[in-house]
Amino acid sequence: KKQEPILILNNSELDFGRKFAQKNNLKLADLIIGINTGAGGRWQDKKLSIEKTAEFIDKLNMQFKNVKILLFGGPDEKKRNKKIIKLVESKVIDAGCNNSLTEFASLVNLCNVLVTSDSLALHVGTALSKKIVAFFCPSSSQEIELYNRGIKIIPKRGCLCCYKQKCDITPEYDVDEMIDAVKKL
Repeated sequence: KKQEPILILNNSELDFGRKFAQKNNLKLADLIIGINTGAGGRWQDKKLSIEKTAEFIDKLNMQFKNVKILLFGGPDEKKRNKKIIKLVESKVIDAGCNNSLTEFASLVNLCNVLVTSDSLALHVGTALSKKIVAFFCPSSSQEIELYNRGIKIIPKRGCLCCYKQKCDITPEYDVDEMIDAVKKL
């Protein structure tokens, strides 16, 4: 049997998300897309490049009306996310990099679609029954179940399942393929 993971947020955790939504003018009618830029420190190539992430955000803003994009990350992504925010030409909402695990989950819970690598965000989003676009490298996409709510993206060029800290071939993702995946969801 496929048994889905479940994450239940209590009222105070849900309230954290509601306050963030109110502060950032997020409405129920908005399309809210979360982009997680982190992937821990073990595998360097699990992350989209800063430039690809900025390109992806700008293309999302051009493709979707009333989109609100939340930029996620952990403490290791503070500098990275600042660089991304400087590069993007469109609006992005910084979800912060110092959230507790439950605060992070309550912000992921606001998203209609989550775009992330094979990382903690992927597992949190799965447990919250979110629609997910997940990109994989150097870990295996076959080992992750998205429960018919997600699309897996593998690099056009690069390592698959090598599990090396630094891949021999830097992964190259097609940003338009990722945009199409968001559209499908």
